[in-house]
Amino acid sequence: MLRFADADFVYEPYPTAEIAGVFDADLYSRLITSYPPLEKFQYRPDLGEKYAFSHHSDPSGFMAYLEAHPDWRAFYDYIKSDGFIEQILGFLEAHNIDLNLGRRRTVSRQKLRKTTSIAGRLRRETELNARFEFSMMNGEGGHILPHTDQKDKLITLVLPMVAPGEWNPAWGGGTDVVWPKDKTLSFNIKNRYLEFDAVDRIRTLEFKPNNCVLFIKTYNSWHSVSPMTSGDRSILRRTLTVNIERRA
Repeated sequence: MLRFADADFVYEPYPTAEIAGVFDADLYSRLITSYPPLEKFQYRPDLGEKYAFSHHSDPSGFMAYLEAHPDWRAFYDYIKSDGFIEQILGFLEAHNIDLNLGRRRTVSRQKLRKTTSIAGRLRRETELNARFEFSMMNGEGGHILPHTDQKDKLITLVLPMVAPGEWNPAWGGGTDVVWPKDKTLSFNIKNRYLEFDAVDRIRTLEFKPNNCVLFIKTYNSWHSVSPMTSGDRSILRRTLTVNIERRA
């Protein structure tokens, strides 16, 4: 369902990619039209200023919404399929990013654990899970503070859910790759948060329609979303966030 042919990788200070045209255009339009309304979301001030709607925040409501919207149910089934994680890991390996996971046990939507591997390599067994959430931030002041992500995360994909022409790039909204001004803070396996004035912005992965920002969790994968400047809090930065995680 997701397409990764048009990818632009940067490898320092940690691997990131911008991928264009990840959805079929007609499907992307339908997903935007059926994106959940704000009242479905839970406010998450712990992350800066963010709203989230997921199986974690509202299990029954999330699944009911998917069942009522076939395109989203199909996307859920795709993310939870055995092949999705293999697709992502194979894509990364083709770009010289090998996470050294070897034999893996993938948790499918039926909660069954199946062992898979690429090229039959025998390494330690790792149990992986893929999930997604609907995320929103206010276009005026919405932000996420600099951090490196929780230790169990391996790969994050951020997919904007806005129609062409709906979002003005001058408002911001991109994912910033940042670095602590105090270099002794660069190692951050525990995922401490910093204030914006404590980091320097290295580059911005832009917030664009039918685009994907992918990055790898590392000990120094510092990133953030700077406060946005649309001037109108009713304008929302809508995204779909997909995570591949190591199960405890």
